[in-house]
Amino acid sequence: DSGPGVQNYVEALTSPSTLLELESRGIQFRYPTAQRRPYRLMGGLKSTVWFDRYGGMDPKNPEDTPSVLNSVEQLHQLIKEYIEQGVPSSKICLGGFSMGGGIALQAAARFEGSQPLGAVFCLSSYLCDDSMVWSLLEEARTNDNRNSLLSSPILMMHGESDGFVLPEWGERTRRRLTDLGCAGVQPLVPIPYAGHEMTREELAQLFEFLNTVYT
Repeated sequence: DSGPGVQNYVEALTSPSTLLELESRGIQFRYPTAQRRPYRLMGGLKSTVWFDRYGGMDPKNPEDTPSVLNSVEQLHQLIKEYIEQGVPSSKICLGGFSMGGGIALQAAARFEGSQPLGAVFCLSSYLCDDSMVWSLLEEARTNDNRNSLLSSPILMMHGESDGFVLPEWGERTRRRLTDLGCAGVQPLVPIPYAGHEMTREELAQLFEFLNTVYT
């Protein structure tokens, strides 16, 4: 979907009073749209996706790192724009649903600001087993380098009935982040009866997380 499409969906599931409360706390949302690119899982047809995939959805398939890096650059440019407007990186949260959650982890792992990002969230998503993120975290931990994933709060949620992106893939990613020293990773939050979708319950928990992080 496009950024505006996701925005319409989120706002349709969220009460106006909740949106006004978030706004009153200074919490603003930006919904970027991924670039159109050839997508192997659609036979090479162009699609609005954050990155391409090899082989299928299973995390055992290799990561298409070049397409990942292209989208990471796009997101870093958005972050740069906010910082130039006077917003410190510690007040910026990066997150998304499905592919958007995966690219949020990717961009956070490569963010090189004077301060780490304020938070990261990842809904119904995961990283490939051979993702470059794992080596970046290993290097950062070994060399005492700053990496937002090592220090920022990280929220991961997943529909219990998701048959497209399996919950165990999300849990595998969360567990590996924890094992590599990401101190802010929270336990995976299961969303009962939910498939591959965002629900009112999930969004309510996400907003509560953001309120906690930014108060």
